Amino acid sequence: MFNLKSQKISPFIEISAGLTTFFSMVYVLAANPHILSQAGMDRDALFTATALGTIVATLIMAFVANLPFAVAPGMGLNAFFVVIATQMGYSWPQALTAVLISGSIFVLLSISPLRQIILREVPETLQLGVCAGIGLMIAYIGLLNSGVILPGPALGDIAQGKPLLFVFGLLATGILMALKFRFAILFGIIITTIIGIPLGITNTAGLSEGFVSLPPSFSQIAFKFDFSAITSFDFIGVIIALLFMEVVDGLAGFLGLFSVMGADAERYKPRIGRAFIADSMGVVVGSCLGLSPNTTYAESGAGVAAGGRTGLTALVVAICFFIALFVSPLFLMIPFSAVAPALVVVGLLMVQSVAKLNFKDITESFPAFATLILIALSWRISDSLAIGWQLYIIMKVISGNYRKITVTVWVVGIIFALKTFL
Repeated sequence: MFNLKSQKISPFIEISAGLTTFFSMVYVLAANPHILSQAGMDRDALFTATALGTIVATLIMAFVANLPFAVAPGMGLNAFFVVIATQMGYSWPQALTAVLISGSIFVLLSISPLRQIILREVPETLQLGVCAGIGLMIAYIGLLNSGVILPGPALGDIAQGKPLLFVFGLLATGILMALKFRFAILFGIIITTIIGIPLGITNTAGLSEGFVSLPPSFSQIAFKFDFSAITSFDFIGVIIALLFMEVVDGLAGFLGLFSVMGADAERYKPRIGRAFIADSMGVVVGSCLGLSPNTTYAESGAGVAAGGRTGLTALVVAICFFIALFVSPLFLMIPFSAVAPALVVVGLLMVQSVAKLNFKDITESFPAFATLILIALSWRISDSLAIGWQLYIIMKVISGNYRKITVTVWVVGIIFALKTFL
């Protein structure tokens, strides 16, 4: 089914990679309901919808694209959804309608040659900048949420608590990688979770009353669309903004994940067209379940780094989320400090793309660095890529190298400029 034999890929490695990706992103089951509930939606219902949305969208990626990428409600995209439903004068059912419409347009774009043309035309220097920027962003998220770095910014106390557990986890993962242990990232998460028990950080209290339960109903948020605002010009603007974020976030995510594959990337890039279709279908499915836009998760890089190359990895992720629906206390006890070292390692692998930058040509390195640093510090992938893209055009024109700018790059640059300044 996944052509493992013809590609000489071990099923055990694929399964391990799926488990690694799952543990790296299981936090979405807690984070996404918390964020979307601020729009007035039921938090328990959102837990079930988040799990189901991730399962279905990831299965689509597994069987349509045969790639090891997990798809779930995007962080940042869910925050924008809340802004639509709380600060822009729309209700959350109207916001869901905007997601449905933008996702449907996204599907049409994905089945057309347009997105593949754009991907093929993305300047390599911007691809490298996006990859490294996402790597730094992922690593920073790991350091911040494990308490190693504090808002301010400042360093946390690594001699105790969550930061100390992170240090243990990073050392364990690093040692296993140095020993060339194939499952270093997965075992690093498991070892760190166990170490966290005597430290009082791995919370096993939820297991005392059993860890098996039926998931809450999500009927109160599923298919609750409201099309009453569809004729509003402002609402059309919301749809366009969502579409832009979905397309660019997905594009940037794929660029980053393929870079983690290293030399294998060229073998799997031809599947990018189907990956786009899976990504866009995930948005539509999520809206029907009552979710903000789904997107391919950068945390999938943890599984890719562990050797995942096919849809079997994604299938394992989907199965794990299905199990989590019924045994959520078991998975939610894993502290973020146990997952954070994996994110830092993935960040390291993605930042290596900087070595390919031509630093002697400022028209190449400057736009790439701007994209990199903006993504890392702002966590706004689409806006950062838009700025980097425009800088690329400006630098090439000023230096007299405008002939290197293709028609596609010009068109996309104009679109980015209109979004930035209008």
